[in-house]
Amino acid sequence: MKTFKSFAIITLLLLLSLTACQNSNTSSPVSSNSFTAVVNGEDFKAQFVDGQITVITNTLLLSGSMGDGEDIQLFLPQDIGAGTYSYETGIQGKYQKTDEDFVFANSGQLIIETHDTESKHIKGSFNFTGKPMDSDTATYTVENGSFSVHY
Repeated sequence: MKTFKSFAIITLLLLLSLTACQNSNTSSPVSSNSFTAVVNGEDFKAQFVDGQITVITNTLLLSGSMGDGEDIQLFLPQDIGAGTYSYETGIQGKYQKTDEDFVFANSGQLIIETHDTESKHIKGSFNFTGKPMDSDTATYTVENGSFSVHY
């Protein structure tokens, strides 16, 4: 009987301690980063969005990835300002379907709406077309691209 009382008391204390704990919401807030486009007519909404500065080359890399190897990357000067740009030296776009199937922008435009270097936030839109180096017929068209990235 004494063992049963001890067991009951321990069980009661354990239940009491478990119900007294509150579940505080400690998860991080949903990222406000976004990176979307339409690639050859198919919607591309990145599952993972990242921005980072490469100090050696003073390049800002914006990347939107589906998580399965498919991604879009934009390479920009670190101090790029608002305006409309073509893809040339210092500004480049890349679409990658798989590790072996990717293109760099041959034509198109990049529009920077805002770039706040103090708060490290950049927002804009883009489009481009490109052909894989090993194909004469395949072309990827990236349209209606938009991004809002904190880096």
